Amino acid sequence: MKKGTIAFSLCLLMSSLAYADDTHYQDFIVGGRALGLAGAFTSLSSEPSGLYYNPAGIVDSRELRLQVSTSLYGFERGELREDFYLPVPGVEDLNIAFTELIIVPASAGFIKTFGEKDEYGQHKQAYALSVLVPSFRSNSTVSGTSNEDADDPETPLLVEEAQSYRRHVTDRTLWSGVGYARKLTPSLRLGISGFYVLRSVKDSEDVATNAMVGESDVDVFQIASNEISLVNGSVVMMGGIKYLPTKQIALGLNLQSPSLQLHSRSSLRFTRGQSIPGCPTAVDCGVEDVFDEGTQSTFEQIALDTAKSHTKYAPALRVGASYTEESKYTLSLDLSYHWPVNYKLIGLSEVSEELRKSLPFTNEVKREAVMNANFGGEFWVIKQVSIAGGVFSDFSSASDILREPVSQQLPKIDLLGLTMALSYVAEHSLSRLGFVYSFGAGHDVLPENDLERLIDAEQDFQRVEYVQSFFYVFLSSTFRY
Repeated sequence: MKKGTIAFSLCLLMSSLAYADDTHYQDFIVGGRALGLAGAFTSLSSEPSGLYYNPAGIVDSRELRLQVSTSLYGFERGELREDFYLPVPGVEDLNIAFTELIIVPASAGFIKTFGEKDEYGQHKQAYALSVLVPSFRSNSTVSGTSNEDADDPETPLLVEEAQSYRRHVTDRTLWSGVGYARKLTPSLRLGISGFYVLRSVKDSEDVATNAMVGESDVDVFQIASNEISLVNGSVVMMGGIKYLPTKQIALGLNLQSPSLQLHSRSSLRFTRGQSIPGCPTAVDCGVEDVFDEGTQSTFEQIALDTAKSHTKYAPALRVGASYTEESKYTLSLDLSYHWPVNYKLIGLSEVSEELRKSLPFTNEVKREAVMNANFGGEFWVIKQVSIAGGVFSDFSSASDILREPVSQQLPKIDLLGLTMALSYVAEHSLSRLGFVYSFGAGHDVLPENDLERLIDAEQDFQRVEYVQSFFYVFLSSTFRY
């Protein structure tokens, strides 16, 4: 097989791994101080991102706070680590890796305290606004090859072939929230927040092949195109408690409601075409048992704008505890539990079974219950400088993958992560620079079909071992007035 065909096929495999991720809950750890503490922030939550971790904590902000945190640079890397059958005849035992740049504005928001003051001169009430991006994926794949005299015993009819493939996937989730908190006693705070969650996915895919048949001059041309976009908006409510049994110890609890969908829309464009002109019979083409029905020319185009899209968020519970020696160090631990939830990304009752199978992503989302842990610490080197770091888990909520899968499934990849941050405190600002790295292994599902069957959408599947890692550098700035 020609090297160009191999490269083209590898791009197809890479694209199969570049779908939206509906399996993890901690793709990105949001916030400023929360990032340095590896997301162990439920018992602290004194920054705008506290609306996400525990709204009760925002009342412990000592002044007006404006915070912006962004990812300066990042990449995602994946590698197949197991012998498997590539969807190209004659090619085996290849590992594949890809890297994709990710630049994400992670969070922004502010807190304002107000009302009567307590015995320490601090306000007893606060409100906050926050915008967060806890999940973002973007990937592009482009390939084109042209081969002459493709001498392949598995595809003896293809004498000369040209192939091209293009796919681009973007999946964004934006949480915009508002919240309120109040000190009921010197030790007890209560808070509530509400988030409007907007998710948008765009997935475009084009495949084209052209080949000469036998020793004739007959062209076989095939093309397939998917253009899919969806947008849906939901509301998620949170209620939190923060309790300080001593001056050094803080406890936190936050309960997240199931989501209530407000709106959705989707746009689906399917195009399928095949042309074999100038060949009235198989004999005329100089081959046997091929094109028994003579000349074929088919074209199908389907446009659907009435299907609904869905993204459901399960109820979740976060609990946390921290110990702080002021101006010395803070240690913090969180546990979070997400209940199971099932949904279909797009309602496809109006789409044929053949076109459903041709979707480039898994439409049926089944998320199992999952628990994650976050642990972090912050240590003050001098009065203005601190170093923070921590570890966290990002376990997959996807179902286990059978050894011999019968359909496409979401990947089952458990991740472990590490964070580090360096902070500098000025009179009216606090800046943090750090990184987040996560790594894990598990299984994914790949198709087991020839290039010639890409257009048909009929395929078998195989389980493969898959290794995944993420890395990004972040900068967070908090302004205090």
